[in-house]
Amino acid sequence: MYLQNSEYKMISNLGLSSDHVVLKAQHSETQNVYAIKIEKKPGIGQVETEVQILQQLFGIEGIPKLIQYGKTKDFKNYLIIPLLNCSLQDLGKTSLLSQNSILAIGLTVIRTIKQVHNKGILHLDIKPQNIMISQRQIIDSVEQILIPGNVQLIDFGLSQNLGNQKFLKETFIGSIRFASRQSHKKEQLGYKDDLESLLYVLAYLRKKKLPWQQTQQKAFQLMDIRRIGIIKDQVYETSMLSQQFPPQFYQFQLYIDTLTPSQMPDYNYIEELFKQMLQLNQPSITPSFPKPSPCFSKYKELEDQDYIKLSESVSSVDGDARAIIISDLIKAYTTIGIKSIKDIQFEQQSRKSTEQY
Repeated sequence: MYLQNSEYKMISNLGLSSDHVVLKAQHSETQNVYAIKIEKKPGIGQVETEVQILQQLFGIEGIPKLIQYGKTKDFKNYLIIPLLNCSLQDLGKTSLLSQNSILAIGLTVIRTIKQVHNKGILHLDIKPQNIMISQRQIIDSVEQILIPGNVQLIDFGLSQNLGNQKFLKETFIGSIRFASRQSHKKEQLGYKDDLESLLYVLAYLRKKKLPWQQTQQKAFQLMDIRRIGIIKDQVYETSMLSQQFPPQFYQFQLYIDTLTPSQMPDYNYIEELFKQMLQLNQPSITPSFPKPSPCFSKYKELEDQDYIKLSESVSSVDGDARAIIISDLIKAYTTIGIKSIKDIQFEQQSRKSTEQY
């Protein structure tokens, strides 16, 4: 389906990466508000892959519904999903999350990952920016967090079926901060790697910082992929990530290390660990939260070089001029912590060509 200019009113820019832009848009007739992801140039991004994955995951609670997809008039792939409220990255900056809230989020995401893995699909880019909360207020209640659909897992642009072995090794895939140790080693990836990334996310929410996180916000260098991977190996051999959590969290950490890439995790065991930590049979004590601030503030920090949030002033510029501004911003930043499938194919072809000579 072609995207008609008159069908949606573009309200603002939500973000961009090296190969796509995400826009907030309102349907002209229904007035419903959506998120539209459009690739920068025809065929260069992950939008087509994400459409295919979302079609396979249709009907799973915790996965956004694919509203519409197709091409723009200039043959760029696009997709439309419901506009979600806040990411864990946004909430982590504006609110103090209780241990129970973090564990409830973990349990909810694990239940979603279980259904994704049952389809033979790996997410491969689990991080706070890709876990969304439907409403800011639900974070105050463990019971609300556990309601299916209130926590959503988004951005399946890097996702792959487990059977696509050639795409799941020999390259780094994911975010440098939250990628698994296997990804840093460019070894075979599997179900366990999504769980390891989630472990890092939960530890990050609890501690506000990971041991390999740099003290100052700056662009990662290519050498950091190997260096941070070594640090992750060293840290994982300790209980450092599990501090400030009940003992079962360390059991979760150790269990991940017993799995092989192709082995389906025992989700009943994992869920039981999180239920024990949550102590669902006892009333949850909710901390006093500061007044919620808008999740999409006027200016956002650059996070892991994965994307940037644009100034709202950009959305007030005419369409052609806005496109130029967005294009200039894209050129100003590079994303090395994330790979598209086409990037991976190019790297593998280049490697083979080099080996022949």
